[in-house]
Amino acid sequence: MDISIRVEGAEELIAKLTKLEQMTRVKAVIANQARFLQGKLREYPRKYPMANPLIRSNERVRKGFFYHLKRGDITVPYKRGGPGSEKLGSRWAIEMRNTGWTAVIGNNASYAQLVQGSKQTAQHIASGWLNVDTAARVYAPRIEHEIMRALEQEVANV
Repeated sequence: MDISIRVEGAEELIAKLTKLEQMTRVKAVIANQARFLQGKLREYPRKYPMANPLIRSNERVRKGFFYHLKRGDITVPYKRGGPGSEKLGSRWAIEMRNTGWTAVIGNNASYAQLVQGSKQTAQHIASGWLNVDTAARVYAPRIEHEIMRALEQEVANV
């Protein structure tokens, strides 16, 4: 003698739970917001000619400047992306981790910390370079809002 019990709607419920578990919409928004922030970090500030006061006041900086100028490592006037440039803007990359739940944005240019990182120099602050701390502070509310909206939509559409 066999007893068979069939739960109506179980397959549909399992399919919905599986879809909810994957959270594909939320993960897509995380990746999109990472690209948005990457784009902000890739933007070069408007170039304004400004003198470097250290060339006049610091012997070591002056010697280094003329040494690199003579070798051809730098040019005057400075040209972005010229000789010796590691092309800072294009070096911003995204790595998705934790199966799409985490987006890490980084830059491996040797001078990135001095231009846009936590060790940003006063000259780069003055010339308008967006640093990572400011980017996180300014854009975090927008990014959090977009992710929360995606979470709400994901749950509502299951």
